Amino acid sequence: MEKTDNSKKNVYNLVIMDKSGSMGSIESAAIEGFNDVLSGVRKLAKDYADTKDQKMSLVLFDTSSMDEVAWNADPEKVEFLNHETYRPCACTPLYDAMGKYLTKLEKEVGDQDASVMVTVITDGYENSSTDFSLKDIKELVNRLKDKGWSFAYMGTDHDVDSVSVDLSITNVIKFEKNLEDTKRAFRRERKAKERWMENEKVFESSCPCYSYEDKLSFLKRSASHYYDEDWKEGSDNSSDSGKSSK
Repeated sequence: MEKTDNSKKNVYNLVIMDKSGSMGSIESAAIEGFNDVLSGVRKLAKDYADTKDQKMSLVLFDTSSMDEVAWNADPEKVEFLNHETYRPCACTPLYDAMGKYLTKLEKEVGDQDASVMVTVITDGYENSSTDFSLKDIKELVNRLKDKGWSFAYMGTDHDVDSVSVDLSITNVIKFEKNLEDTKRAFRRERKAKERWMENEKVFESSCPCYSYEDKLSFLKRSASHYYDEDWKEGSDNSSDSGKSSK
């Protein structure tokens, strides 16, 4: 991580979302849910405009295509999803989607003094990857976690706990495959990003001349508490680890 001066820091928001055929039953909820998250990132871009540059990436994947709807874009320039841009079909190459786009983002982030939040959303098991294995993805996730990257897994209609453990992701939301619960899960994702930014502001205000080690320690703390609604930077519970959430 390259320590910089007081110039604006980048915040990378990457969403990797399943668009396989089985997502069709919650198509409308997934569209509405992502749009709510995007609205939240747009608001954060305005609220923290003096110190942060929010960057939004959305990748939709199935075996027919992997679509970069947005890549490290200004959130205001990212279009909301609709039934034309989100059309579920085909199978679930989860490992290939994660491997391709995590590797791409890692190269672009490099050694910046930046925050990275990655969220994976799926309703089923990996079933069609050809380029990356589970072992590849677990090693990649662990390497990026060591750099302070945050990983979250939003899942439904499969053994979410088992898959997230296999992927080495501990921030987990399990949701029922219906309109109300899908929207609830996406609202929690929006709130998680808001808490991250609040906690980063507290950290940087209390430690304006932070070192590489200070910032990395903060990033790892925040990453482990991504969905923890009660955790605050500097509080007595800062040593607790994040847990899965239903």
